[in-house]
Amino acid sequence: MNQQRIDLQRDVIDASYNQPVVLDFWAEWCAPCRMSGPILENLAQAARGRWKLVKINTELQPDLAMQFNVQSIPSVKMVSDGAIIAEFIGALPAAQVARWLEENLPTKSKNAVQQAIQALENGDVRKAKHLLQVALDEDPKNNDARIILARLKFDENLDAAAKLVEAIEPPHPMFDQVEAIRNLHRLQSTYPQLKKAAAAPNSEASRLYLTGIEAFMRRDYDAALNSWIESIMLDRNIDEDGARKGCIALFLLLGSDHELTRKYHRRFSSALF
Repeated sequence: MNQQRIDLQRDVIDASYNQPVVLDFWAEWCAPCRMSGPILENLAQAARGRWKLVKINTELQPDLAMQFNVQSIPSVKMVSDGAIIAEFIGALPAAQVARWLEENLPTKSKNAVQQAIQALENGDVRKAKHLLQVALDEDPKNNDARIILARLKFDENLDAAAKLVEAIEPPHPMFDQVEAIRNLHRLQSTYPQLKKAAAAPNSEASRLYLTGIEAFMRRDYDAALNSWIESIMLDRNIDEDGARKGCIALFLLLGSDHELTRKYHRRFSSALF
């Protein structure tokens, strides 16, 4: 095992601004470390400079272990731009370590998504859309970028938004937004069939449901929510509870702070019980 002493500033902090640094805290007496260490070393060699492995012997440099709050070994931490961005404890199988690296290593695509999120927090939607497209150009499989961009596009082009997320499945943490887009896209795309089916005398609940879809399609979300809630109050069985699903999807995509969500959510909840 490597007994080299590590300089925190030079080998970890400063180095992490050039490439991600993966810290492996180990000791010679630690049996799991003898399993974990070679896995990291092999992966680092295969990465060819995408990230740097720094091994820290906790017996040789207990001060560093203390600074990084290492209480059990092996302990692995990823540092980028001077900050810990991911970590795990214990000896994991090689495939699991490789997956951890792939999920957490910074990339141009991931960085663009983070910048887009910051732009949204600053109210700059145009910049966010541009950065999300940059992220997808760098990595078409970046599902975070796909979902966030789809949410920003659903109001202007629901077909394009649905296309962006068509291949995404659970357990993505933002899958509820994918479902919301799909639900609203289904209402829009099946409207002609629903309208035709309702051509014969039908219930007031069905009429209100269709009126809500028509309002949604012209992006009059106020009227859409109002009609769907009225439909729910009369009959929730229309189109397999379609009005409820439409309301939930629209609330989610508009956001909890949107004026229409605040206006209608309590009334919607009351209509369900």
